[in-house]
Amino acid sequence: MSTAPSHHPAPAARHPRLPQPLQTSSGARQTPRGAGHSHWLAGCTFVERKDWTAAARAFARAVRGAPGDSLYWVNLANAERHAGALERAETAARRALALSPDDALALQVLGDSLGQMHRYGESIEVFERLEASGTLEPAALVQQASMLQALQRPREAMAVLLRALSAQPHLIRGHAVLADACRDLGLKREAVECMKTVLALEPGNLEALSHLSFEKRHLCDWSELAQDIERIEAVLRGSVPGRPRVAASFGMLSLPLDPALQLEAARGEAAAVAVNALRLPALTPSALARGGTRRRIGWVSYDFREHPVSQLLVELLERIDRTRFELVLYSSGPDDGTPLRQRVLAAAERFVDIRGLSDRQAAAQVRADGIDILIDLTGHTRGHRLGVFAARPAPVQATFLGYPGSTGADFIDYLIGDPLVTPLQLAHHFSEQLAQMPLTFQPNGRWRPLPQPMSRRDAGLPEGAFVICAFNHTYKILPEAFDAWCEVLREAPQALLWLKETNGQLHDNVRREAAARGIAPERLVFARVVSYQDHFSRMALADVFADTWPYNAQTTAADALWAGVPVVTHYGNAYASRVAASVLNAAGIGELAFAEVADYTRALLTLAGQPELAAAYKRHLNEQRLSLPLFDSERYTREFEQLLDRMWQRWQSGQAPAHLLAA
Repeated sequence: MSTAPSHHPAPAARHPRLPQPLQTSSGARQTPRGAGHSHWLAGCTFVERKDWTAAARAFARAVRGAPGDSLYWVNLANAERHAGALERAETAARRALALSPDDALALQVLGDSLGQMHRYGESIEVFERLEASGTLEPAALVQQASMLQALQRPREAMAVLLRALSAQPHLIRGHAVLADACRDLGLKREAVECMKTVLALEPGNLEALSHLSFEKRHLCDWSELAQDIERIEAVLRGSVPGRPRVAASFGMLSLPLDPALQLEAARGEAAAVAVNALRLPALTPSALARGGTRRRIGWVSYDFREHPVSQLLVELLERIDRTRFELVLYSSGPDDGTPLRQRVLAAAERFVDIRGLSDRQAAAQVRADGIDILIDLTGHTRGHRLGVFAARPAPVQATFLGYPGSTGADFIDYLIGDPLVTPLQLAHHFSEQLAQMPLTFQPNGRWRPLPQPMSRRDAGLPEGAFVICAFNHTYKILPEAFDAWCEVLREAPQALLWLKETNGQLHDNVRREAAARGIAPERLVFARVVSYQDHFSRMALADVFADTWPYNAQTTAADALWAGVPVVTHYGNAYASRVAASVLNAAGIGELAFAEVADYTRALLTLAGQPELAAAYKRHLNEQRLSLPLFDSERYTREFEQLLDRMWQRWQSGQAPAHLLAA
């Protein structure tokens, strides 16, 4: 691994802009009257009503009457695509192209359908074929760019988008995908401008509002933060409850929004995922009767690679009792060829790559595999396959670890948390039932490298300073936290603030904000990307880790504790704002989690003024590292198995999902 670990990049980066149904015509061109014509006319009527299922049935009758007419086939493909029957749409589009190889609509429908089935490379080839045929269709070029983005080829995507937007400058989605490409190329300011263009064209676009705020926070640009929050809140409050819409809800987790609005954003996003989901027949215990007693646990993730989710998960997978559980991994993400990926794959009995499968195909695979409990590890982040869960392929479905909030999905039964991150009194903030681990939801272990000797000079730090480390992603930093840090710097002249350099465009904004609070620029130090080993050796040089809110450090909090650095956190009333408190509790220093910002600030000042106290915390962490419950993966695994048993026993006894509270 070449970079220090991070929990999540931008929501758009983790949420590839999958193809949306192209708003093409029904294909109602002039055609000779004959066999199938009356059915074709009926189908066109259903298209006008947007009754795509009925339209597909009518066009299917038309092609049976005139199988040699490409017009009927392309209309059938278009209707099937809109109805969500992507495999049938592909078949019909290919039949149309066999009869008329350069049919532009057939190519668009085929490329779009392949993209929605996550067959991105094939989709790109189809759109390139469309362009080569002489058809410059800007919407199709944007679809092609979306596929390139999904394959993490932003430079190529940008070139295609510039062609599309030169032909049609007001193409909203083109500017949105261009923002994604800019962001992936490290051009944060340019991404902000692209999102501003989207909002100029469509002021109430919730996804764009969320992305715009998110990208500005990557730059620590808080100049219009209050207005951004007000605009997001206004759109959410004016929404029809549960209406399907893409909300970029991940980007909202780091904003101080009412948890009810956070849940509404997630519900809308989950509803959008489920629009075309075809639910499989409900399962009963007798339907799952089979030989053997092992429960089959399926895990669905984009992040079976060098990523914090796999880092946290790997020892749990390795330690689960194979006499009682069988593990199947369903991967929607790329093979990065790293040792961690190989280790994760080796921990399971089976590995299934679902990148080239539609949600329906992947759900059918899960059902055929006889999975008892299906666990989502991604939530509303990049490469998620919540559409698979919407089909209800497993009798028990849960979400865990990868997304610090509710999915808002009525097809997810349980959210795995703990008494701190998901207390019963906050259950109304979740669409799922709460399934609590006894101590902390976060699996860890002893896989992290131990810090090695490193001098402060090697890390760009002065000797004798009290180093306040704040290595969270900069999008998590809000003015209230920065105010607290600067107050500590003003009161403790020997202190300095050590920030993570998440991009090269943020320095001026951060220094300007510090200067406005009376802090000289030399008291801010930026930590550049280093190797994974050096990340821990360098972090160990800090005296304290200062957390952010409302989105706490996640994996990074446990990293700091492993490196022997105490974490001071402020917790709120949302999952994302309580993670560090949970981790601290499992490390035996829960007293460093505070409900009030004033107490959080006072704690940092106390540690800065009493270096012997900070040193005592560091000794506790360094000397007890291998015995702390936080890093005891054996204990965690047994407790996790018990929670799985409780979920399964409830379903097997015919009971609906209910809160499973820690004893």
